[in-house]
Amino acid sequence: MWLFDAILWFIFWILALLGLREHDYARDPPHKFTWSEARVRATRLVDQMSMDEKLNITSGRTGPCQANSGSVERLGIPSFCYNDGPAGLRHTDFTTQYPSQFTMACSFDRELVRELTERMSAEFAGKGVNVQLGPLTGGPLGRSPYCGRNWEAFSPDPYLSSTLSYVSIRAAQSSGLVACAKHYFMYEQAPVCSGPPDDEGVPTDCTQVSVTADDKTVKELYLPSFAEAVRAGVGAIMCSYNQINGTPACQSDDAMNRILKKELNFQGYVLSDFGATHSTAESANAGMDQELEGTWWYGDNLKHAVKDGKVPEERLNDMVTRILIPWIAFGQKDKWHAPSYTRWGLGDWVWFGDHLFENKHDDVRKADYADFVRQAAEQSHVLLKNDGVLPLNPGIRRIAVFGTDADYPTTIAGCGADLFCTEGEPSRRHWNGTVTIGGGSGAVYATYIVPPIEAISRRGRERGMRVDHVLRDDPAYYPAIGNVANTVQMCIVFVSVFLVEGADRVNLGLDNDGEKLIKHVADKCAGDVVVAIHAGGPVIMEDWIEHEKVKGVVWAGYPGQESGNAIANILFGDVNPSGKMAFTLGRREADWPPNNIVRKMPMIGKPRTAFDEKLAIDYKWFDTQGHMPRYEFGYGLSYTTFELSDLRVRPEHRKDTAIHKTAEAHLGPLELYDTMYVVRVDVRNTGDRSGGEVPQLYMSYPPSQRQPPRNLRGYDKVWLRSGQRVTVEFPLRKKDIAVWDVVQQAWRVPEGTFTLYAGHSSRELVLETTLEVQLE
Repeated sequence: MWLFDAILWFIFWILALLGLREHDYARDPPHKFTWSEARVRATRLVDQMSMDEKLNITSGRTGPCQANSGSVERLGIPSFCYNDGPAGLRHTDFTTQYPSQFTMACSFDRELVRELTERMSAEFAGKGVNVQLGPLTGGPLGRSPYCGRNWEAFSPDPYLSSTLSYVSIRAAQSSGLVACAKHYFMYEQAPVCSGPPDDEGVPTDCTQVSVTADDKTVKELYLPSFAEAVRAGVGAIMCSYNQINGTPACQSDDAMNRILKKELNFQGYVLSDFGATHSTAESANAGMDQELEGTWWYGDNLKHAVKDGKVPEERLNDMVTRILIPWIAFGQKDKWHAPSYTRWGLGDWVWFGDHLFENKHDDVRKADYADFVRQAAEQSHVLLKNDGVLPLNPGIRRIAVFGTDADYPTTIAGCGADLFCTEGEPSRRHWNGTVTIGGGSGAVYATYIVPPIEAISRRGRERGMRVDHVLRDDPAYYPAIGNVANTVQMCIVFVSVFLVEGADRVNLGLDNDGEKLIKHVADKCAGDVVVAIHAGGPVIMEDWIEHEKVKGVVWAGYPGQESGNAIANILFGDVNPSGKMAFTLGRREADWPPNNIVRKMPMIGKPRTAFDEKLAIDYKWFDTQGHMPRYEFGYGLSYTTFELSDLRVRPEHRKDTAIHKTAEAHLGPLELYDTMYVVRVDVRNTGDRSGGEVPQLYMSYPPSQRQPPRNLRGYDKVWLRSGQRVTVEFPLRKKDIAVWDVVQQAWRVPEGTFTLYAGHSSRELVLETTLEVQLE
């Protein structure tokens, strides 16, 4: 072994002298090896394997986890454990249900997202998971407001999504866990189904949609989050269910080999989503390295394809090598333990088929997990409307809480790990009790849930208040709702939208006729009305937002298991809301791009959609079309006020610090991700209490460029005492001001006058300056 190591380090020394390691993954401090070092060791293991052993590594097997690979025990290679998801560890107990990514994006706080992801990854590692199936870095991005999986993603803005994806990957892998970015790519809706729902309400006879987008749209909108994942050193990427130009994504040579592995220089491995494989040789040759459970196109089928010469054995070796590299580089080979739970149930011992699995019920939560989850949720709540009613006036002594969404859920684990259970609703769309998370593979068991009624009642008792409630949405309870509302000084209405994988929304309304509930309470309430919304996507509010009694609205997203405590602290003023909308709330469904979702099977052929809106999704579409949103991207109120001043920009070169460099083509001097300019703005708290603000930087390109009117190019979360002033920096990288040149097939910085705006939202832009770019 000493001779091997000596030769290995001699090779690395020679490569360094020759300058041949420009595109190597650097060693991230917590990790044991660089990827080049791990590749040599992985290659050595692959050289010792038989073909059957190689096939074991590339194929899924039944095991305790959500997905499991085969093992090669004689070489010390275990079965790898894969588990969802982006909001916490699915299928098990004594872990944490965190706020969803969609909710956390509203914090606009990189540091908060980093800490949350580090804590989450430690829980995965503590249970023996090798690969977290998350974060969700861009599939969906959020093209359609109807997509049932939007709640799992960060934001439809590529800059916000990209920066948070980078932070999340770095944080997730800091524990040695392998992160799996998903779903690659342009996966923006559920399949189109023509059959009736099954017993669980799952649609049948479904076909995935084939998507098309022009080259510029792909590079500037749908790839940046994955590029940042690669730059962060992500170990694995999951290919998606949809088709791209008529080819399944997990079979697309263009997507996986040309773009991902060549242009982005991704050195990890590509694994399939469950049931997303549709071929053997085509998928393997196109760049899919591992098949998870749900289909069986690899295994013996792959063995025959290799023996028949349809898949070169060199390609099989590459597949196995890629899978082993992060396992070695991140130190799992030396320090990981076997899974201590099973996905098949929460009992002590669980049979599945011929296998008996044990749950050890390990508690992997940190001691302060509840406080942290609550704080993360609090900082992601967005105060949308406040006509002087929040925080609650200490003089108010009688309040009432309305709506099923304020109550305890009917069950926490009884609906199964997907949280599909509802009462009398085969569509799976409605949830009973407060909505803290969405449904599907991203759902997470909570060890407990604090509903709003529990926290508000407790706070009311502490204040000596009378807290009444009617925790029903059904019109049969409207007389009781009216009687209670007519006796109190403040009515708080909780409404929700429960989103779930596999079932896109049919409209942008609230579940359970929430609009009618709000209006009924507002008509009957003796005092003012505050509305709290738990939802994972846009909601149309026009039926009730202008009601004279509706004086306050709080957007709570999917806040995780400390939901009630978080909203109570916002309402009672213990916490100053600081969240900003990470997406746009329109006034009518026609405000969004037409044809943003396919709902019916065509008469001939398969469902297809073209992304004809190009770069203009979410607020960029509203800006391009001149639509006035109800609440714009980046919007959010506070209990204090802030002032921005002295916007300035200067040239300042800073080298890229990512641990991996892509191979994206670009023109001109400097590296693509080097900083070219730094923009600065001063922020001052002009109110009478401490609070958090998110100064935002938007950029307009020179008029010669066909770009959306304004593009987010910087943000930062700052916490200020009353009267305090700070200076915020926004680095502008070469890529941040570049455009994709479809003729030269490279990133190019255009010459001309750029306009920079600083503001409190995408519409409230209070400062402006220009940047003249003249290239030599």
